[in-house]
Amino acid sequence: MAITINKFEVSTDRLSIDVIITVGSGDFVADIKFWDETTYKIASQAVDLNAKIAGTSEVETFTISNTEAGVTKFDGIYFLEIASDNVADVDGLVATTSLTRYYYTMSKLLANIDLSCLNCNANFQNALLLDLYIEGIKNSILLGRFRDAIELQTKINIYTENECPECSEINPVVSTAGNVVSIGVIDCQLSLT
Repeated sequence: MAITINKFEVSTDRLSIDVIITVGSGDFVADIKFWDETTYKIASQAVDLNAKIAGTSEVETFTISNTEAGVTKFDGIYFLEIASDNVADVDGLVATTSLTRYYYTMSKLLANIDLSCLNCNANFQNALLLDLYIEGIKNSILLGRFRDAIELQTKINIYTENECPECSEINPVVSTAGNVVSIGVIDCQLSLT
């Protein structure tokens, strides 16, 4: 039986990653390696998480804290490689990311679009480009094209900030056409963290 990664998810506060792994009946998780986007697949820079393995059943459940990963917040792309003690199994490899900081930037750009001139509006053009990059990152991760996701995130980081405290207090702009631009929250995607 193959290795199944049931959960590999960044918490909403971006301070931990929850992990649930299942291997075949009678098998155990034998090795777990963890990388971020700057160390991906560099064996010497992998964080060894073998101490998290209980080794008592086919299911392993644990949490990776930001301090264990050596980051302030989980704002990048993170990878987990799992091997079982069954040599017939192919190692499992999975990626996760939190796009929250990019959503803050997107909201700020959208809140400041002047609807009277979309063709000459840098905020509108940057919002469209940022949205394309975000969708590209999501789709690359879903397709297992992790190097593509890393490349897209590198490009996105050129014009986004690491911290954006003012993004949580976005003031909508009234355009010269008299329209008010407003931002809504759908499925709690935009939240204070």
